[in-house]
Amino acid sequence: MGTINESSKDDRIEADRTIIAQSLNDIVAEVGVAMRDATLNYPVFLCIPQSGDALVTLATPLDPSDDDWLRGAKIVRQIISARLGGIGLRNRDLQCAIASATMGAVKIIRD
Repeated sequence: MGTINESSKDDRIEADRTIIAQSLNDIVAEVGVAMRDATLNYPVFLCIPQSGDALVTLATPLDPSDDDWLRGAKIVRQIISARLGGIGLRNRDLQCAIASATMGAVKIIRD
């Protein structure tokens, strides 16, 4: 019975990823406008993973303040949530490193 539940969860994640992939350019454009409107002046990268529980991985090559990073991640979550019919999403921090610099990353998953 656990296998059926895992299978349906995996199917739901894949369906969500497909929706995100089909509108990724629009999502990125919307995120860019919302970030500028919120005076968050750092770039973000959105990646759609091929496995695991994340719908999207969000990263930046800069080191914004924790508050600014949380605000940016919230913007991304809200925009993706709207594309997926208003589902609840949350962040899960990721370890991330880049040579000779600092980089932040989170994965966005269903609540």
